[in-house]
Amino acid sequence: MPKPNELTDSEREDARLALDAQAGSHAAFNRLMDKHQGTVLRFLMGHIRNSDDAHDVAQDTFVAVFKNLHRFDLGRPFLAWLFVIARNKARDHHRRRKTLNWVGLESERDDFVAEAPDPEATALSSGELSRAQDVISKMPEGLRTPLLLSVVDDLPLAQIGEIMGVSEKAVEVRIYRARKLLKEHFST
Repeated sequence: MPKPNELTDSEREDARLALDAQAGSHAAFNRLMDKHQGTVLRFLMGHIRNSDDAHDVAQDTFVAVFKNLHRFDLGRPFLAWLFVIARNKARDHHRRRKTLNWVGLESERDDFVAEAPDPEATALSSGELSRAQDVISKMPEGLRTPLLLSVVDDLPLAQIGEIMGVSEKAVEVRIYRARKLLKEHFST
């Protein structure tokens, strides 16, 4: 876990903006949101098939961030905290969809999909790319999330571990297992 003096320049900037936002600066909060909205949206698109739903969940994420800024630990990376909130909001979205489907208010649909396959799969034909996305979408969340955060958002293992509440080694193992599942699917 990084200490305040171990934060990158970008993370220190986030901490300053968060501190200003905690003090009531809407401009600082807007800068944080502008800086990270693309990353959050890419992450959510990796978990939610529908673009409109992903945008809605991203908005819900930033509303929750704003309401809970007083809980943010300035000595930790803001992006890791933001991803934890986004991940929880995505889970809430899926629970709501399942509930609506169960009571018959929503049609059956699979909201879990990966928009970006691992690098090895990008060279494959469009049919294989579709197959890779299907495999990723069916992975358990505990394998899919670290794979997407690592490949799509290029986050370091330590930060992914912080987001997921697991050790860096556990993240490494999960990414290895996710890649192994992909390779097994394509070797058959």
